[in-house]
Amino acid sequence: MPEPNFTPTSFELLEGLAANNEKAWYDAHRDDFEAYVRKPFALALELATERLAETHVPLAGGPKTMFRQNRDVRFSKDKSPYSTHVSGVLTPSGTKAEKQGLLYLQIESSGGLIACGFYQLKAAELGTIRDRIVDEPETFAHVLKDLEAAGLSLSEEDKLKSMPRGYETHSDHDYAEYLKLKSFITQVRLGRGAWLDGDIVDCMVEYAKNCASLLAFGRASEDD
Repeated sequence: MPEPNFTPTSFELLEGLAANNEKAWYDAHRDDFEAYVRKPFALALELATERLAETHVPLAGGPKTMFRQNRDVRFSKDKSPYSTHVSGVLTPSGTKAEKQGLLYLQIESSGGLIACGFYQLKAAELGTIRDRIVDEPETFAHVLKDLEAAGLSLSEEDKLKSMPRGYETHSDHDYAEYLKLKSFITQVRLGRGAWLDGDIVDCMVEYAKNCASLLAFGRASEDD
C-alpha cells in the first residue's frame, strides 16, 4: 500500500475552502480536494489500521470512517455548507457507529489534531466510567500515570462545574475532579510537518499505544 502523500497543495486547498466556504468554489476544486486531501487522509487511516492490528490496541478505519465534507446545517445558525477540516476515526469495529473508545484524526489549514478516548458520552455511559473511578481509584491512577509518562492528560474542556447528579457524596474522592468530566479524551495539536514529512501514520500508531490504558479502562467499565 502506498504512503499517504500530503503536499503543500493539500494545505492550500484547505486554506482556500476556509476562505471560500461556498458551493461554487468547492465544486470547482472538488477533484483536487479529493486527490490531495481526502484520499491521502483515507490512506493514512488504512495504514494505521494495518499497523495497529498487530498491537494490543487494534483500531480500524478507512474511507467509511471519515466524516462528510458537507455540513448538516438544518439546526445550526452557521449555514456554511462545508467543514473546513477533514476528519475521521479509528474504532474497535471499524465503524463510526460505536463509542467503545476511538482515535480521532483531523487535518486543517494550520495542521490538525489527534484525540483518543471516549467523547461526549451519554449519561449511562458516563455512569459506568465514573463508577469505576470511584470503585477502583488505583486502577484509574495507573491510567493517569501512563498518560503522564507519554506527556498526555485528560482534557478538561468538556467538564461540569459541580459534581454530577448522583455523585455528590464523592466530592472528597481523590479523583472527584475527573468525575465532573463528560468526555474522557486526550488530544494534541499537530503542525503541518506531521503531514508533510510523512510522519502522520507513525503519530497515530504511537498515540493509540500511549492511550491503551485509557481505552482499556473505559471498555472494562462498559463490560461490568
